Amino acid sequence: MTKRHSNGHWRGALYNALRRASDGVQGFCVWAAGNRDRKIAPKTLYKRLDGTAPNERMSIEDAELITEYLLRDRAADEYALDWLKALCARFGLVAIELDAPPTGGRWPCEITAIVQKGFELTQQGGLISGALARAISDRRIAPREADEITEIAYAEVQLLLRLVRNVQRAAEQGVTVRVAAGREDD
Repeated sequence: MTKRHSNGHWRGALYNALRRASDGVQGFCVWAAGNRDRKIAPKTLYKRLDGTAPNERMSIEDAELITEYLLRDRAADEYALDWLKALCARFGLVAIELDAPPTGGRWPCEITAIVQKGFELTQQGGLISGALARAISDRRIAPREADEITEIAYAEVQLLLRLVRNVQRAAEQGVTVRVAAGREDD
């Protein structure tokens, strides 16, 4: 049976992301040796990511190198920073990526973007409610259920932070509903 690594622990999240990469652990080891002159055997890397071998520890430099590799891999790039989020959570911090602002630094109509995000937040609320209902139906939360709830919650927080960005830009620009609708003379 394959050991399951939880995204709730930083090494588990790093391992899970690396497994999603096109060439996995082996591909990373080949890439690191060829592109960064860092030689590490797959067996050694497995031990470091697993965390069960007392004399094998994952260095921050190797975690950064794995992250760089994952960010280049289309199959795993969206999971590349999950380990940082898990590490932050362990110490009561939060790390959330935000999408880059649109070209030009703002939307053609910030009010429209704000309304759209409002609808998306309503949808996200339904998703998290459903995940919570399923998770607690048996009066316990399994690690996979915790991972699902965490992923949905982070997506909602990210959307809220993007909404804040839209609201701040609209306020800075003096955008009103009338201006956005093209009725500046009202």
